[in-house]
Amino acid sequence: MYFDTLNSDEQISYLIKPIIEVLQEAGGQLDRSEIRDRIGEKDERIAEFEQKLYTSGKTGNQYKKFDFKFNFAIKELSYVGIISYVKYNPKITLTQKGAGIILDSFDAAVEVHDKAKEYWTEQAAKNKSKNPVHENPAAEDEEEVSTEDGIVDDFKVRLQSAIASMSPAKFEQFSRALLTKMGVQFTNKGIQIFNDGGIDGYGYHVDEEDFRTTRVVIQCKRYNTNPVSEPEINQFLGAMNKFQADYGVFITNSRFTNKAREAAREGTPITLIDGNDLIRLVIKYELFITPVTTYVLDDFYLDD
Repeated sequence: MYFDTLNSDEQISYLIKPIIEVLQEAGGQLDRSEIRDRIGEKDERIAEFEQKLYTSGKTGNQYKKFDFKFNFAIKELSYVGIISYVKYNPKITLTQKGAGIILDSFDAAVEVHDKAKEYWTEQAAKNKSKNPVHENPAAEDEEEVSTEDGIVDDFKVRLQSAIASMSPAKFEQFSRALLTKMGVQFTNKGIQIFNDGGIDGYGYHVDEEDFRTTRVVIQCKRYNTNPVSEPEINQFLGAMNKFQADYGVFITNSRFTNKAREAAREGTPITLIDGNDLIRLVIKYELFITPVTTYVLDDFYLDD
């Protein structure tokens, strides 16, 4: 994988320019999850890195190295005044300085990452007395991969890993359960097309606002490494047309290539649900999960 050929500094710097670009295109404000999705759609190298799970050599736990690098990139952009955000709020806002950046001549490593080294030096000095073992907070540490604003939460990683471990049959069952939560009523109509390239579910969706019923077909692909490609979307389109579906839903725990996304926008509408979408939808509909309440300390308790 391309990102594995880069060192830690290069990985952070690589993410900075696309983050600025998608914020500029969106008018200056996006949620963190939207930024992650959009930079992945722009660059398949980033999309591959975002999906990859690594295993800690210390604990054996899985984690996303992307999370670590993405959050450092966000902090560095904030430090140099290109973006702003409020702690524990997912919204990222582009400042006037950020809005005025001309990306064609912008060097992320020089303009952001190098300047942010001053911030990391200050953090190292502040934390040295508390934890003399880790003097550099920007150093690579598999045990300290964090999510937004330093809240350690490996739930999404564990969920991604659990979905990846499902058998194809269980993943299909899981996908049907999710779509049922979203209002699709499946029938017992069994549909299979050659080489498992057809439809994994057929049902109806009733819009309660306008009483319109639409025919829905789904396709499920559990992939642990490969993305869904354009030929698979085209094959699905053919199956949809054969069964006169009003729209289709293609679900994968992996990702879609850019060519696949383009193909899905043509012809009969297809809703694409990738691995990140799955995690958000599982949380939204509380599908086979149990929510719990937790607390974090405000800075009042942490400051000397």
